[in-house]
Amino acid sequence: MKAYRNIAEINRKDTLGRRLSMAGLVVLAIGFIASLMPGWLPAPLLSILQRYGILVSFGSLFAGFACARLGSYYINRYARRPWPDSKIRARPDEVLEGNMKGFDDKFVYFAHSLSASNYVLVGPCGILLFSLRNEVSRVIVTGDRWREPFSVGRILRVLAQEGIGDPPRELEEQKARLRKFLSKSGTGEEGTSNLANVPIEGAVVFLNNTVQLEVDNPTVPVLRVEQVKEYVRRKVKEVKLSNSTLRELTDYLREHSQFQEEA
Repeated sequence: MKAYRNIAEINRKDTLGRRLSMAGLVVLAIGFIASLMPGWLPAPLLSILQRYGILVSFGSLFAGFACARLGSYYINRYARRPWPDSKIRARPDEVLEGNMKGFDDKFVYFAHSLSASNYVLVGPCGILLFSLRNEVSRVIVTGDRWREPFSVGRILRVLAQEGIGDPPRELEEQKARLRKFLSKSGTGEEGTSNLANVPIEGAVVFLNNTVQLEVDNPTVPVLRVEQVKEYVRRKVKEVKLSNSTLRELTDYLREHSQFQEEA
């Protein structure tokens, strides 16, 4: 399996996430100090805090929280970190790739290199989109409804973990963007696209094996990361693109992707 990554973008957002997280902690610390109004502060600054201390404290709380949350958003997607039952540190895109090892060169994996979707696998079955989730608690899926029950642990992780969101809608939006993109290839007769009808499917993948999943008739496939390889194999049995269409699809996506080789 070939892989194309936008390493420059990954590194940039990893760095941005770390800086935002650090900035958030610094701003929160400033707000805490301001609320105490310590006597060792310079007189002019202490005078300002005595007048506007409440505004400074609440402003720092809001700004610090916003920076920390935004930093966590980027870190969760672009930073390497340890994973349960694993001795290596890896980014989410690397964890996904590691669970697809063994596929031949007919498969191509695009990670953060296509604007339509961050995690795209192209192969004989067409296009598979993956929506990755890092949740570590309990997730309940009923049809198209996704929720995380209230827990103390969820409150403690509020700065480090996002909500579950709406994965089915995210996948549908990604499919629509990618379908529109493929329709512009203009490789068929009279400028029509041979790629416009390539099958596009999507699945939600949970990377953390400690998550508790309760799934009842979901509208999209819900997988643990170790189930991805079997899911792809099932799709290959269901759909077979011709070799010429697969080459055309892969070439078109590669030509319109942004990627660099990892050092």
